[in-house]
Amino acid sequence: MNLKDLMQSEYEAMASMEIPMPDKFTKAMDFIKAKVTKKEFMDIESAIYEGCISSEHKAFEQGFMRGIVVMKGGAI
Repeated sequence: MNLKDLMQSEYEAMASMEIPMPDKFTKAMDFIKAKVTKKEFMDIESAIYEGCISSEHKAFEQGFMRGIVVMKGGAI
């Protein structure tokens, strides 16, 4: 398995995990939901979740690559 396939596998595993949201976020989303149409709410919610997932992937990728560099450098 090459590095790209391994990273894709890890991304897919992360995507299947449920991301617990803090209570304040849930309350904020309830407030927004009461102020906009259902479609607008779905668009807002989708954008927020896409941003969260993108951030997690970038953080994962950085950590994953850092781990490879450390291992290749002989630190572990």
